[in-house]
Amino acid sequence: MEQVLTRDRRDSQRVPYPMKVLVQYSDMAWVADVLDLSTGGCGIYRPAGFLLSPGNVAQLFFFEGCGPAVRVSACIARITERHIGFEYHEPQHIPPTPG
Repeated sequence: MEQVLTRDRRDSQRVPYPMKVLVQYSDMAWVADVLDLSTGGCGIYRPAGFLLSPGNVAQLFFFEGCGPAVRVSACIARITERHIGFEYHEPQHIPPTPG
């Protein structure tokens, strides 16, 4: 894993979790694989063509296969060549659940 992610300041433990997320910002959206989850945020693999920057607020739609998705509002905390780290605006379950 990239060195910048190992120096993370998260207070909660990260949990690897195999699911997908759709990142929506305005009229743009990207689908990506989740790297890990915590109660305070998540890491995803950076999708091709990702145009956002740290500080942008996006809506994350977590899903596993067909069916409902769970929406979570989050701020981009960090971006590396391979990963994106998000900080949730409200603590979440692992995995995020409707609420």
